[in-house]
Amino acid sequence: MRPILPLELVGNVKLDFDLYDDKGQIVYEKGEVLTPNILIKLCSIKIFVKDEAAEEIFNTVNNQKILKHRSVIPDQVAKTLVGISKNILKKIRANEKPDLAGCHEATDIILEEVGINFEKIDCISQLKIFDEYTFSHTVNVSTISAALGMSLGLDENELKELALGALLHDIGKMLVPKDILNKPALLDAEEFEIMKSHSLLGYRYILDKINLPDKIAKVALDHQENYGGGGYPNGLKGSEINFYAQITAIADAYDALTSNKVYKRAVDSDIAIDIMLSEGSDRFNPYILNQFINITDYENKPDKDLDQNEDQDI
Repeated sequence: MRPILPLELVGNVKLDFDLYDDKGQIVYEKGEVLTPNILIKLCSIKIFVKDEAAEEIFNTVNNQKILKHRSVIPDQVAKTLVGISKNILKKIRANEKPDLAGCHEATDIILEEVGINFEKIDCISQLKIFDEYTFSHTVNVSTISAALGMSLGLDENELKELALGALLHDIGKMLVPKDILNKPALLDAEEFEIMKSHSLLGYRYILDKINLPDKIAKVALDHQENYGGGGYPNGLKGSEINFYAQITAIADAYDALTSNKVYKRAVDSDIAIDIMLSEGSDRFNPYILNQFINITDYENKPDKDLDQNEDQDI
């Protein structure tokens, strides 16, 4: 069986295949209407599909709204950023030191594009680029993080640190064995622990191989921590989590939801926000999430700000 994120099912009215939990028990029967309550239930557990059904996830999206906004990032700039991202990730996969100058070049380009376009856009999706997911994801997370950091009032140096940390947030996955990273079947307990180690592997790589400050490396370490606790690798909560990582976690989730993957179509920005709001402060810093909503064109913005505490330590 193949694991799948419940959030990847958003946009479907119903599925033509069963879903299973990690014990092989059916948790969703094919043909059943995918109500919000069922999706919320599925989000609380790990779910799997049989291998032959996996491709259906890509082909059975019903009533899917098309993303409303075109990217404002020029094509040539997007190609440059994706090229730098490819070089960084391939170097790490080969256990070689990536070009730090290239990392800084990408960060500078991202900050320039955000600065030029931030006041012009209607929705944060307009700052995304669309290319091979593995390589565009790192760029998009950095770009969205920078825009969110700008809306939070971070200064120039903080924005550079945030954008660089977000650009490198997932590099630890390049250090996970490919047979585990791409395994089509259920990971056993040992393999799952290896997969979860990508946060720590990325953190150590950024410190030891790229020689960047701990504050930047902590983005890779902490981006899978949950604001309400229960994340990994250290089970941190609240202000224990690196502030840049709290921002990056929101950008990471949003880009994953609004991007096409191998067997998942992108969801509309409003749907992505609905999902993130459903996870709320269990997953995200509510103050930062509220600021994020303010730079989208979310149709159902709350009348009042989310319950939040603005005091944050960077």
